[in-house]
Amino acid sequence: MADDPVAPQASPGIEHDASDAPDIPNVARIYDYFLGGHTHYPADRAAADRITAANPQAPLLARAMRRWLVRVVAAMTAEGITQFLDLGAGLPTQDNVHEVAARHHPDTRVVYVDNDPVVLAQGRPLLEPGRSVLLLGDVQDMASVLDHPDLHTLIDLTAPLGVIVSGVVHFLPETAATAAQFATLRERLAPGSALALNSLVSDADPTGATTLFRLYQGETGRGQLRTADQLRQFFADFTLQRPGLVPLDDWRPDVPVPPSALPEPLIWGGMARKPSYRSTPAPRPGISPR
Repeated sequence: MADDPVAPQASPGIEHDASDAPDIPNVARIYDYFLGGHTHYPADRAAADRITAANPQAPLLARAMRRWLVRVVAAMTAEGITQFLDLGAGLPTQDNVHEVAARHHPDTRVVYVDNDPVVLAQGRPLLEPGRSVLLLGDVQDMASVLDHPDLHTLIDLTAPLGVIVSGVVHFLPETAATAAQFATLRERLAPGSALALNSLVSDADPTGATTLFRLYQGETGRGQLRTADQLRQFFADFTLQRPGLVPLDDWRPDVPVPPSALPEPLIWGGMARKPSYRSTPAPRPGISPR
């Protein structure tokens, strides 16, 4: 990761305009700041400080999302998945998907997707040629992402794929168009694929979640606060894996987290698998199926 701030970045689902300037706070740079990164402007740090002052949970939740991502990638590789699609990759930081996956399986392949050319310029030099690639794309145009020729240099869509959507869903509108994009994604995935996502939800602490959501919305102008049931709809008929849709640090914890680093249960996450359907032979005439 570069030591000096780079040009503005927009997270997937948040409109990006070439007129964006360093004095406009940006979600991805705020997230990078919370994670201890270096790619942020004074306006981003000021926005992050305002958010933290109003709700000290914000940086704790950003770190919890990164811990969750690390465990999700490990879980996917343990189930035999060796190719990954990270939708909403954002700015490079620590424990990226390709780094975590390589610790568990040497032959993993990763495609990152973001909708800002600046992310491509900064992220591509950090990737391992032939095993990972960073593409320009948007979660609100899934077909273009899945049809991108560079994606097919690494990803075989006829084989199980691990898809990760972290820190993105709560910046997407609750519309039929959003639902349709995720339906396209689920339809195009091969049986046995896994979809992992997280989002700010209001179930455990409606007041805290609403406060944090309004803070983010005030800084970015985008987003939708959902319930866990609304978030579960993104999985549709995929099979939710244990322990279900839960607060991030309750999802398959592997190492103890100091109490001071544990956030309130405002962001929940889960992983689901696409069923491996088996066709049933048609019964012969005169023989009833058992």
